[in-house]
This record gives sequence, C-alpha cells and structure tokens, in this order.
Amino acid sequence: MRTECDDLIMNRAKRAAIFVTFFIACASVALLVASLGTKHWAQARAKRIKNPAESQGKIHFGLFGGKKELNVAYGWRTYDIDVIDLLKHEPEFLSFELWLGTLIFVCMGLLFSSLSGLFAVINTVTAASRRLTKFTGLYLWNFLSVLCDVIAICFWTAQFFMNIQYSVLSREDRDNEWTSENMAELGYSFWFVVGAAGTSFVNIIVIFIVNMDKDVETIIPVLEEKTNGVVMLY
Repeated sequence: MRTECDDLIMNRAKRAAIFVTFFIACASVALLVASLGTKHWAQARAKRIKNPAESQGKIHFGLFGGKKELNVAYGWRTYDIDVIDLLKHEPEFLSFELWLGTLIFVCMGLLFSSLSGLFAVINTVTAASRRLTKFTGLYLWNFLSVLCDVIAICFWTAQFFMNIQYSVLSREDRDNEWTSENMAELGYSFWFVVGAAGTSFVNIIVIFIVNMDKDVETIIPVLEEKTNGVVMLY
C-alpha cells in the first residue's frame, strides 16, 4: 500500500516529468522557427548543358528567399533569390498551393508546440483541473503539433517530387541553358521540421508514461474496497 509520503513523492515526480516536456516543446519551437528563418529547404547543383565541364552552380532557398552562385569559367557570381517574387511571376518555379500549405502548417505546428510548452508549465506550477490544461490538453496540443508538422512535411515532399527535382532555376537561367535536373536534394531547413515532429511525438510518449500511473492508482482503491467487503462479510 502507498503511504502519503509515497504519493507526495510520486506527485512531485509527475510534475518534474511534465516540466521536462516544456523543454522538449521549446526544442520543437526552436526547430520550427529555424526552419522558417533559414534558407535551405532545397539545395542543388547546376551546370550548363552546352559546356558542363566548364560550368558550376550552387543554389539553395527557403520559403522566402535564397541564393544562387553560378560560375562559367569566369569566377563565381552570386545572386539573391526572392521566392515570393518567383512564385508571382514564374508559377512554374514552385507550386503556390504546396508552398502556401507548407508555410501555413509549419506556422500552425509552431503555435501548437508553443501551447504545449505553455500548458506544461501550467500543469507543473498549478493543480490544473480543466481538460485543456490537464493531461488531455497536453495530449491534444502535442498531437496537433505532430499532425501539422507531418502535413507540412508531406506538402514539401510533394513539392520536391513535382517541381524541385526537375529545376530550381529561374526562367532566365533556363533560357541560358542552365539545368539542375536530378541534382537537387532536401535541405536542412526541411529536416528541422522532421525533427520538430519527432520532439513533439517524444512529448506524447512522456505524457503517456506519466499518465500510466494514474490508472494504477484508480485500480488499487477498488481492489482494497472489494477486499474489505469480503472481510466484513466473514
């Protein structure tokens, strides 16, 4: 049987575990902010079709901007990439719908990860009783965060296979016989979102483990009550 001291220790351990989920949620937030702020959602090499041995190109861009470096045996020349401008004037560059979907769901994942961290603190410092601030809420915020991150990952993966793997170059560069076909790959900004989804999923596992003891606590009193009833019957 548990003593009052055991229950106190167990309660403190639960609060400590829930507080750990705050730091994990912060890691998820940091990864999503980094994914939005960095310019490596896609990266690729490039070359000119008519003189591939004498030409080199390096391109990388994020959801808003990027950079390309081209060299045709005269030295490297660097140009900025305005993704939004290309979406507006060169719709074949990227699918606007997939780009917008990626952006929206990364931002939603960021919102739910922030809520997860906020309510982890609330659960740690107060005796929360409402569903959205107790374990149910922690499950909800983390599940929604994982869901949004996974949808964003799916949108950008579709973008990659539909557009990016064939070309990451502007219309002007393609007219100058530059190509990046089959030389592109997903950049580290994209993998930040994958990492954020993983950290939110870890939070769900931690909350599940912490909440398991609750079921044990509810079973023990029932067993004790039945045992006492049998004793009194005799």
